[in-house]
Amino acid sequence: MNEYNVCGVLVLARPGGGAAVRARLLDIPGIDVHAVERDRLVLTVEDTAERRCIDTLSDLNHVDGVLSAAIVYQHTETEEPQQESAP
Repeated sequence: MNEYNVCGVLVLARPGGGAAVRARLLDIPGIDVHAVERDRLVLTVEDTAERRCIDTLSDLNHVDGVLSAAIVYQHTETEEPQQESAP
């Protein structure tokens, strides 16, 4: 059984630090930055082969320049294994 997990996150950066925080976040596997407006960033965090979303999310508040990070959306899909039908 495979599982796909994605979270929508709002990040607040220190004043004037939005661009620098964006650059740091893009170096983290599983993170996609979708919008930056001043010091607010909208991103998604996905499970990767190495890390689950929850581990990445807990590390966001430790990224230099990040004041806060809040989950605003979470979605998990489970792919059931295909069963072959009898002939």
